Amino acid sequence: MSSALTNLLQSLRIVPFGSKAMVASSEKERLKVTDLPEISLEEVAQHDSFDDCWVVIYDRVYDVTHFLRDHPGGDDVIMDHAGRDATIAFHGTGHSRDAVELMRDFLIGELPVKQHIFRTGQNKVLSSGIPE
Repeated sequence: MSSALTNLLQSLRIVPFGSKAMVASSEKERLKVTDLPEISLEEVAQHDSFDDCWVVIYDRVYDVTHFLRDHPGGDDVIMDHAGRDATIAFHGTGHSRDAVELMRDFLIGELPVKQHIFRTGQNKVLSSGIPE
């Protein structure tokens, strides 16, 4: 991998193949990616309101309830995907490095492996560009 690409991935905190899981950096102690609790799609689907909003992005579960009003694109953009997978919408809008970093603050779990779409190990292109 070229050094420019490596630097970009490191700045985005995207783990290249063969790397160990990274710990999200913030002032409060965070879970290691490998320590995330499993949360099923069925459970995510129960959190689809303004008062309780979870979304799935790249097979990871985020509680974005307290971020809805602060989302630069408006809360309705997130609410369109409340309780569901929002990966394509997230990926398609070209979020900034800061947005990817901010996601760490809302990470609460990961889908069970049998429900993974993007982190299957079979899709090498997507798995190399997934926010950690």
